[in-house]
Amino acid sequence: MKVWVTYLEMTDASHATRAPPPDLPLSITRERLAVKDYLQLFRLVGARVQWDLRTKAPEPEVAQLIGGLDLIILVLRVGGIASGLCEFRQRSDRELELVHFGIDVQLEGRGLGRYFLSECLRMAWTWRPRRIWLHTDEYDSPKALPLYLSLGFSVFDKRYEEDY
Repeated sequence: MKVWVTYLEMTDASHATRAPPPDLPLSITRERLAVKDYLQLFRLVGARVQWDLRTKAPEPEVAQLIGGLDLIILVLRVGGIASGLCEFRQRSDRELELVHFGIDVQLEGRGLGRYFLSECLRMAWTWRPRRIWLHTDEYDSPKALPLYLSLGFSVFDKRYEEDY
């Protein structure tokens, strides 16, 4: 089966739009999670949009992936509870790929996702990448593409690709 995949990029920190913080007790930190905790958070934010590659992988493979130096995991905690996940993969030539981003569906509609992503992008630009890019497809939330565009990403390609 084929799906439409949209590729977006941001090539300058000045294009990033900041979002106001919601009135909630929250923190955003770079974390090294235990496999069990990582998979629990991955399922929490990704199940509704069919994220399953990592949940189907053997735990030692997931441990190696999340323990690697090229994967940066940022966790949103609301009241101390892991409620959002943002992953960047460091690619060659100072590129960062935004691999996964999501929040607990029960927290949607409060401006939390917009704030979380804008703060993750602010953090990412401090690492001095040449560009930050991502791809999204038809399985993603219908709010995803408008969110990415509103925070400063621009489309650089759109393809009809084999489902992965």
